Amino acid sequence: MKHWLTLLISTSFITGCINTDPAQSLVETYAERTSRAIDIDFDLQLNKTSGLYPILPDRRERTETLTPITEGLIDVLDLKQCGLIDLIAQRNTSLGKLAGGSQRLIYELEFIPKLRSCQTLLTGDSSQTELLARVQEINQIKSDNWPKQIWNSIYSSPEMEQHFSLGAAPLPPDADYSTSELMLTMQRFSEIAETQNNSDWQTPSFANELERDYETLYRSSFGSEWLASMALLTQVLEQTSEAINQRLNDRPICFNQRQNQKSEILWNVFMKFYVNSLQPYIAQVERTGRQWSNLHQAIIASLNLPQSRWLNTYTHPEGEVWSSYLKAREKHTQSWQDILDQCGLRPGT
Repeated sequence: MKHWLTLLISTSFITGCINTDPAQSLVETYAERTSRAIDIDFDLQLNKTSGLYPILPDRRERTETLTPITEGLIDVLDLKQCGLIDLIAQRNTSLGKLAGGSQRLIYELEFIPKLRSCQTLLTGDSSQTELLARVQEINQIKSDNWPKQIWNSIYSSPEMEQHFSLGAAPLPPDADYSTSELMLTMQRFSEIAETQNNSDWQTPSFANELERDYETLYRSSFGSEWLASMALLTQVLEQTSEAINQRLNDRPICFNQRQNQKSEILWNVFMKFYVNSLQPYIAQVERTGRQWSNLHQAIIASLNLPQSRWLNTYTHPEGEVWSSYLKAREKHTQSWQDILDQCGLRPGT
């Protein structure tokens, strides 16, 4: 029994030390095979995602300040004819006062169009001059706050915060998020942000389904996994291209573009471990990452707020995540083209 227990513990320890992350295994296999093919010894030195990218700013730093509405300004108004009594009562409950970002967003999506309609209804009614003036004041504050309210409801929410965590494992190969519920949720957020560009927007048909969208955000870890994938790929592309360039600066694999046994091995590694293995993963990470990033950029463009600077770091084409990756990808592609060209194997020639 003692011997069996010792064996079990030893086996568990060994298993725990073996890397079982499929994405990392994929890039390590690629790097190892390339290293052998070019006769350059190098071991991947993979830093954690948090070692490459800045951490998410504190929530207070990401939150826009809203202009407060004078205490009781809405409560004292006789808005029965505007259909706002139920919404105001809902807001004044204990649950309404403690509502999270999703509930606040749903409330404003319903309240603002009705308040705008109320202003239109009261305009021209000489008996409602004082009431109209107060409604106009509230409407102006709500309009000024609206882009900030959208921003806070999305980007100050804990559901969105987890997508910018830097501690997740990379996306697994073959995981396609391009048509997932998460992307549909982001599309809805983008449509809400677009209301800022329309002075007569109406409550979206999906407003009452937003709680489900926040749940989708909560249940997904795509954003953090994608950042880990970008960090992983950036490093393997940089280090592999450096090794290839080192070989290019050393003795050539082929003289006068004459192919040999070594060039045949190089070509097989290129096709099997890069074209047919790593490249599909690169395409997957890029495709879903661009969709994710473009939706965030659409929200930024609609809201046009200074707080969006931190988000650009992760999602803008010239931000730190994308720019470092694209630079590494371009350098890696060029390195492979140069060493294959040395043997007359460059694709397209």
